[in-house]
Amino acid sequence: MFDWLRSRLKGAASTQYASIDVAAAVRQASQLSTQDKGLAQDEFAQGNQQRESLHLEAAERHYRRALAIHPAFAEASANLGSLLKDRGALPEADQWLTLALALNPQLGPAYFNLAMMRIDQARWLEAADLLQWLLQLSPNEANAYYWLGNALTGTGDVAGARKAYAAAVRLNPSYVQARWGLVMAQLPAIAQTEDEQTQACDAFARELDKLRVKLLGTHSPNGYLAVGAQQPYFLAYIATNHKAVLSLYGDLCTKLMAIWSKKVGVPAPAGNHSGKCRLGIVSAHIHSHSVWHALVRGWIEHLDPAVFEIQIFHTGQLRDAQTEWAQRRVHQLHHGLGDWTNWAKAVSDAQMDVLIYPEIGMDATTIRLSALRLARVQLASWGHPMTTGLPTMDGYIGAEALEPPQAAKHYSENLLTLPRLGCCYQAFGTAPGRIDCSAWGIQPADRVLLCAGTSFKYAPQYDVALVEIARRCQPCKLVFFHSESQTLSQRLEQRLRLAFDAADVDFDATVAFVPWQSQAAFFALLDRTDVYLDSMGFSGFNTVMQAVECATPIVAFEGEFMRGRFASAILRQMGLDEWVAGSVAQYIALVEQLALDSGLRARVKTQLRDRQSNLYGDQETVAVLGKHLLRLCSHRTG
Repeated sequence: MFDWLRSRLKGAASTQYASIDVAAAVRQASQLSTQDKGLAQDEFAQGNQQRESLHLEAAERHYRRALAIHPAFAEASANLGSLLKDRGALPEADQWLTLALALNPQLGPAYFNLAMMRIDQARWLEAADLLQWLLQLSPNEANAYYWLGNALTGTGDVAGARKAYAAAVRLNPSYVQARWGLVMAQLPAIAQTEDEQTQACDAFARELDKLRVKLLGTHSPNGYLAVGAQQPYFLAYIATNHKAVLSLYGDLCTKLMAIWSKKVGVPAPAGNHSGKCRLGIVSAHIHSHSVWHALVRGWIEHLDPAVFEIQIFHTGQLRDAQTEWAQRRVHQLHHGLGDWTNWAKAVSDAQMDVLIYPEIGMDATTIRLSALRLARVQLASWGHPMTTGLPTMDGYIGAEALEPPQAAKHYSENLLTLPRLGCCYQAFGTAPGRIDCSAWGIQPADRVLLCAGTSFKYAPQYDVALVEIARRCQPCKLVFFHSESQTLSQRLEQRLRLAFDAADVDFDATVAFVPWQSQAAFFALLDRTDVYLDSMGFSGFNTVMQAVECATPIVAFEGEFMRGRFASAILRQMGLDEWVAGSVAQYIALVEQLALDSGLRARVKTQLRDRQSNLYGDQETVAVLGKHLLRLCSHRTG
């Protein structure tokens, strides 16, 4: 258990916290007099008292004095680490919490606080390990079981997550977040079979119905606490129409948030304002992110500032150059407000005419806010490309090229379709970096078939297609990416290996999983790629646009729903319809045709270079969005 703790402490020598040394601390403590130990204990007690009184700087001083006297004082180390964690001094907090556990493996709070840090860092396996050790010490801690469920969900172990959430509910029946988590954990991130996916949809609907009864009945006063704790994110990666079940989910979210809204007295949205239309954009992704690049940047850059007063409510943590650019362009950018209740007040107080949520389904604060009525007109868009199910959403901003016929049947919202791709996208203009493909087992003779989607985009029913492509295109490498935490991509790799073995195709000779790459390195890999393979069922948008920018030949699979039609829409916008497949068999054949014919690939690359400008800087889509917004404002006046 403690090998990784010791490893962490060895690394302390290269940091400003090099004085944190377990062996030295123990040696020094063994030489302390009884009086010195008493002084350390007094400082520790004063630190606790100051912390309880919320005098955090004073508490920190007392804890540091205690540790200066008694460097092996595990409890003081744990409390200092916890305080620093809460104040955001994470690297030093990590060191003190790690030291506390190395000195005393019985300190439950240190396990918990360190686990919370690991969850924030998406280091799911370490978090689960810490929480399981905590539960050995304190087997009746419902909170530890709940967070263990969250950590196991992050690893893709939804079966283990369900057990953990159920244990939390047994220990505390009013733990509404655990009840909520139990429902969301019916949906696997990486299903191992097609049957598992199908059964997951049925289980989610069944458990959601049970949850509605509980949260709107016995637990209604605090049911709002569950909203956003987890979300049915992975439902989008199962290619069926989820409008009915998401409408039930959205209705539940809205009713629970309405209970909170009534209790605290959230005012009704303000009436129509004179002058400019006040537009609020609520997103956790006002930084370099797929939602930003595909949607939000174009809105901010091209909506007429003489007509729209834009305020951004950036509910996420990250800031970068894109955030600063946005702040200079808009009337006001709100950031760092903390708890979602603060955000609800800020949005309400701003009295927006229209609120746009570029994505609903990827961020906890966003779903809570979107389930409230904070503006007279509220719209969602395709940053998370599926209906929200929320009755508080008046419309869904889609695009003509992305939607299939009769697409309105897929949405609980009124569908507003913008022209063409519906966005004003800008090319990155990134110069390709240098990569060493041989380090990943890719040989010069290998045809590189790039599978650039995140691991959960690859549904099990399409594994046979990937196997057949590998069989027909040898020598080749189907190149996938390891996710940052690697646990999900490892589950995908395990499933694919079984499929390849069953078909007697050499997995190691034809598949490579490579580390996540920087933008420049990704462009270099696109330059080396022979064919970009669209992910079937849930297509890519930003990655496909980057492949086009690099003139990388693409084969698209046109799905039934918008989320499965990004790549096909992009190719059709360039008049490259012949590389859009309507069936699995056609998809395999098109990949084989491109992979085996270098002259054909060269012609397609030329076409991509010549026609890609059709995709960039489409300001008309933003102008049409602006007209929709003004029409909606006028319609809802009074």
